[in-house]
Amino acid sequence: MAEPIHPTALRTDDSSALPMLPLPQVLGLTDEQRRGAVCVWCSKSLTAETARDLGERPTPGGTRIWPRGCTPCICAEARRVISIHSRSCRACGAGERCADRAALHALAREDRW
Repeated sequence: MAEPIHPTALRTDDSSALPMLPLPQVLGLTDEQRRGAVCVWCSKSLTAETARDLGERPTPGGTRIWPRGCTPCICAEARRVISIHSRSCRACGAGERCADRAALHALAREDRW
């Protein structure tokens, strides 16, 4: 019997798009969202297998948080950011595909495996 595919095996190696994903207002986040125990967008409980690390982020108050997200929320947010990016990027506006858009696109497709 074949082993099940681990969810992290479907992730792209390029996580350069993760810092491009804006977070919800820091003041509205719970302690669990700030430390990455639950998804920063939907508050779903996360495990080491289901969480994506969004990197250490500074807050307006000068502290740091360590948010994480679930794959469905990260993909949805990446799709939203692609739409915004495509309208404001000169290269994308000229019909080219810049590296940022390519990274966002790869991230947005991770939930389609």
